[in-house]
Amino acid sequence: MPRTVAFLFDGGGEDLVGRARTAAARVLARRLRDHPAVAEVVVATPCPENWCGERVQLEPDPPGAWHFGVRFAELLRQYRPDRVLYFSGGSGFLLSEPALDGLVSHEPGPHPYAVLNNFYSTDFGVVVPPAAFPDLARDNPLGARLWGAGYACYELPRSAETLFDIDTPGELQILALTPGLPGPLRDVLGVVPTERARRLLEVLVDPDREVVLLGRVGGHLAHHLEREAACRARIVSEERGMESSGRAERGSVHSLVGSLLHGRSPTELVGLLSQFGDAVVWDTRVVMAHLGFWPPPEERFASDLMDLGGISHRLLRELTAACAQAPVPFLLGGHALVSGGMYLAVKLAWGEADREARFRPLDLSS
Repeated sequence: MPRTVAFLFDGGGEDLVGRARTAAARVLARRLRDHPAVAEVVVATPCPENWCGERVQLEPDPPGAWHFGVRFAELLRQYRPDRVLYFSGGSGFLLSEPALDGLVSHEPGPHPYAVLNNFYSTDFGVVVPPAAFPDLARDNPLGARLWGAGYACYELPRSAETLFDIDTPGELQILALTPGLPGPLRDVLGVVPTERARRLLEVLVDPDREVVLLGRVGGHLAHHLEREAACRARIVSEERGMESSGRAERGSVHSLVGSLLHGRSPTELVGLLSQFGDAVVWDTRVVMAHLGFWPPPEERFASDLMDLGGISHRLLRELTAACAQAPVPFLLGGHALVSGGMYLAVKLAWGEADREARFRPLDLSS
């Protein structure tokens, strides 16, 4: 029987996002540990003390800059699995039992192959046989690299459980509304404000209202909203792949929404955006890159939480203050907010509404 080993990469960290990622990774690790087809669960982390009591194989990260490709290759050389399951911290923990079992056990075709949550921005998957790309600085382009190496690549159906990934406090405000979360994760999320997320859910199931989505919004989400949300959606999709392509680092990001800020104050821009919908979900990282500033994570996260006291950058502080005072709810975050975060929002919205009353496309294919 092929030996399947699961690698979980937990970045640690004592901020809200770091603690939520670790809590989610621990939930997933326990499920993988108990799966009969998984021989070993390996957790690579800079904070092994956060994993006390867990029956996993801990691999403390070495000092210095962390590099995905190098670390992945090191673990493959050490454990030599026949099949490798890979999860980034904060991903995969919402998978249902049938979905997780299918990912672990399903053989879609002849080798080599990979089953990924997202081909273009990979957070987790299974690779058979395992392959290392030591030059790969981050995991997002893993699907493309496997394809280029001759692997047959399969993508899991897009849903909240396959696409949700903890990356910013933006999507945590939606996750905090999820019923039945495991205790440790629920405890971490107890401090997360949820009022704006609740108002977003109300908009999503109201045919007379409209949601505005700004940033790296994929066509798959637009299609999902068209089929599953009752409200109308106004979408400005721009600069998808800006980080994986290096455009953000090169300073070559160009944002239509960011251009609207030229000649306007942050308050005027937010006032303008407020006129176009009943809730605004904003991947603000695109605007930051367009304007040429990239505050440290703690300031970006403070902006997502509308915590003005945690922001020293003048423009970001003014923009956040304007969003906090806007007449419609603004939910701020990064790419994960306008991807898996919105899938989860739609799912939760209907969980609190009359499912029989919603519009459903008629499928005549069966």
